[in-house]
Amino acid sequence: MNRHLQLPSGRRTAALLVVAAIGATFAGASRAAPADAATVCPSATDDAYDMRLRALTGPAGADLRISVAATAGCARPQELKKIQLKTFAADGSLERTRNLFDVDAPGGVANAINLGDVPRDRQIEAEVLVQTGTSKRTQVLRGVTRTFLRPDLVVEEIIAPQQSRVGKPVVVRAVIAERNGDVGADAVVSLSAIPGAAEPVSVPASGNVTVTFPGVSFGSAVPVELNMTVEGADPFETDVANNGLTASLDVTEHELPTPRNVLFPSLLGYGAQFNMHLYAPVTPWPAGLGYGDIEEKVKKLEPQLVRIFYNENWDANLDSLHPEWRENYASFVKAVELAQAAGATIDISYQSLSTGTRTTPEPAMAKFADVLAELVRTRGLTNVRWAEVGNEPNGNSGGVTLEQYNALYRALHAQLVARGLREQLQLMGGGLIEISAQGTEDRHHYVWMKWIAEHMSDVIDGYAEHVYWWYDRSGRLEYRLRDTYNLMTRELSAAQRKPTYMMEFGIRGYNSCTGKPTLAMANHLYYRPDGCTDIWRTNIAGFQQLWFNIASAQLGVAGSAKWDAFWGRYDNSSINNQLYWMVGPPTEGSPITPTYNAMSLLFHVTEPGWQIIGLDPWVDDDWGVPAYEVVGGASSSDEPEKELVGYAGPNGQLTIMGLDTNGKELNTVSSEPAPAYSIGGLPAHTDFNLAVWNATGDGTNSIAGTVTTNAAGVARFEVPLQAAFALTTVPMS
Repeated sequence: MNRHLQLPSGRRTAALLVVAAIGATFAGASRAAPADAATVCPSATDDAYDMRLRALTGPAGADLRISVAATAGCARPQELKKIQLKTFAADGSLERTRNLFDVDAPGGVANAINLGDVPRDRQIEAEVLVQTGTSKRTQVLRGVTRTFLRPDLVVEEIIAPQQSRVGKPVVVRAVIAERNGDVGADAVVSLSAIPGAAEPVSVPASGNVTVTFPGVSFGSAVPVELNMTVEGADPFETDVANNGLTASLDVTEHELPTPRNVLFPSLLGYGAQFNMHLYAPVTPWPAGLGYGDIEEKVKKLEPQLVRIFYNENWDANLDSLHPEWRENYASFVKAVELAQAAGATIDISYQSLSTGTRTTPEPAMAKFADVLAELVRTRGLTNVRWAEVGNEPNGNSGGVTLEQYNALYRALHAQLVARGLREQLQLMGGGLIEISAQGTEDRHHYVWMKWIAEHMSDVIDGYAEHVYWWYDRSGRLEYRLRDTYNLMTRELSAAQRKPTYMMEFGIRGYNSCTGKPTLAMANHLYYRPDGCTDIWRTNIAGFQQLWFNIASAQLGVAGSAKWDAFWGRYDNSSINNQLYWMVGPPTEGSPITPTYNAMSLLFHVTEPGWQIIGLDPWVDDDWGVPAYEVVGGASSSDEPEKELVGYAGPNGQLTIMGLDTNGKELNTVSSEPAPAYSIGGLPAHTDFNLAVWNATGDGTNSIAGTVTTNAAGVARFEVPLQAAFALTTVPMS
C-alpha cells in the first residue's frame, strides 16, 4: 500500500526530497525494462523516476521501504544498483552511513531494508542509483524521511447481540482500531464462528473502522464463542498479541422477542364446565357420603373461568316434566356459588332451546334475565359476567334457525338493558361445533359464524367454539383450532372480529374395547392401549388437554373451559354420561385425575387480565393447515415439536408454558432422553420457578427447582418427554 506519511502534530517534519541527476556509469547487468520500452524513456535530466521512502520502527528494530515509480515511458527498475543510507541522531548529527549494492526491487519496491535499532522520529536519508535501458543510463534519486512507529491494530470491540435463536440471521460487527498513531495499515478480519468469514479492512493512523458480518446464523442451540481476529497487517505490526477479541452469543431454540408479540391483550382465563346438577336428585351421591371433599378439591383447583348450564326444562319445568325442578334450580344456584367461591369468572349458558323458546323469545329471555338478576343482585354472585343462549345451536339443539338465534340474543340484550345489567353481563355468541350430526352445509360453523358476525356483532361481545378430538388423532385438535383461527381472523372483517373463546373442549376415547361392554351412547370412554382403561384416568388426557390450551393461546384464544370439572349427571340420557371429568366419582373417593393436575398447573401460573405473548420461532406450519373449512379435517402441516407460549402480568410477572408434542401419545415414562429447552429474551439474572407436570409419569405436579437466567437472559433446563412445564416468576409451593 502506497501511503503519504505524516508525523503527528508537534513533531518536526521533513519533506520527501527526490532529486534526479546524472551519475557515473556502473558496470554489470541491469534488470530494467526491455529496450523497446527504454527507447521512449526521457534523458537522465528529465526526472524519469520518482522515489518515496517509508521508515518504520518498533521493538524489533527499524526498516526502510524504497518505492521507485517511473514516469513517461520508463520501466520500473527491478533492482537498485546502489543505496547509500544515512541515519541521524536526535540532535541532527550524522550517526551512521551504509552502502548497499544490487538490492532486489521487484516492481520498483525494495522492502524491509534493515536500519537497525533506530528510535522514532529520526531522520533517514537515502541516495539511490537506478540504472535502466540498453544504454545503461543511470538515475540518482535522493530522499529524506523520518522514522515512524509501526502500526498496532487491535480488535477494540465486538458488537453483537448477547442472544439469538437457531437459524435467525444476526449482524456481527467488529471495531478495528490503530493505537500507535503514526501510520495506518491494511489487514483482514476473520470471524472464527463462521468458517471462511473474512473481510478486508483499511485502518487509518489513530483511527478505527467497523467491519460488518451480515446474516450470521447458527444451527444449534448452544452458546457460541465469537472469536474476531485481525491478521495480515500491511505494514506489519508492532504487536500481534492483541489482534483478537472474543464475545459470547447464546443461541437458543426459542426466544421471547422484543418488542413482545402480544397475541391477546387480556386473558379471560382458563377453567372448566361445572355441572349445575352436582347437588340435584339426578346425581346419585352414595348414601352416607355426603358430598365428600369435592368442594374443597374444586376450590383448590382455582379455575379462572367456569361455564354453567341453565336448563329451561330441568331448572324451570318449562316442559312440565320435572316436578323436582326446584331442587334442580337450587343445585344450579349452589354450583354458581361454588364457582364464585373458587374465584372464577362465570358464564351462564341457557342450554336448551325448545320450540316455545325459539318461537316466543321475549318471555323466555325475560325469565333468563330474571335468573341472572337473582344471581347477581339478590345473591351477590357478581362473578357472573357472561351469558350465552343455546348450547351448540348449529348442532342438534332443537333445530334453531339463525333468525331465531338472532331474535333470542336481541331479546336477552333488551331484557338486560332494562334491568341495568348489560354492563355487568357480556354476551358470548356461537358456542359452535364444526357441523351438525346431519352434516348439512347450512349448519357449518363457517356459515353460522359469518352470519352471526354480520348480523349480530352489535349485541355480541365475544365468539365461542367447541372442540373435541380422539386421543390417537390429535391432528384434529390442531386442525380445529387453526381452522377456527382462519375463520375468525381472515373470513371475518376487521370490524366484525371479537375475542374468541373455547368454551368446551375435551379428549375422546372409544365406545368399544376388547373385553369391555360396548357403550350404546357416544360416551367415548375407552383408552384402548392400556387395558381399556377410562380415558379420563390417563396421562394422555392431561397432556393433550394442556397442549390444547397452549395451542389455543398461540392462536390468540382469549380463554377456555374444559368439559368437565367433576363427576355428576346432567340428565337421564345415560347412567354414566359425560365421562370427561377432572375429579372422579365419589365411589372412588372423588379422585383427582392427571388432567386436574395439568390444568391446575396452568391455572396457578397465569391470571385473568394478563397478556398472552408469543415466542419465536413462529412459522407457517405453526398455524396453517393444508386446506381450511374441511368437514372432519384432522391434518396440520406441523411436525411434532416443542410448543411454548407466554403470559405477562402488569407488574413484571412472567410465565412460559410448554411441552414437546413428541410425547402426545405417551401414557408412561419416556425411555428417551429428556428434551432440553433453551429460551432467550427473558430478563437477565432472574430466578424462575420450574414446575413440572407428570415428571415421573404419575400425572402429578412437582417443583423441579429454580432456573436462573444468565446475563443474556437465557434459561436452560430439561423436562421429560411425557411431561409439561411452567417456567414462572409466580411463587410456587
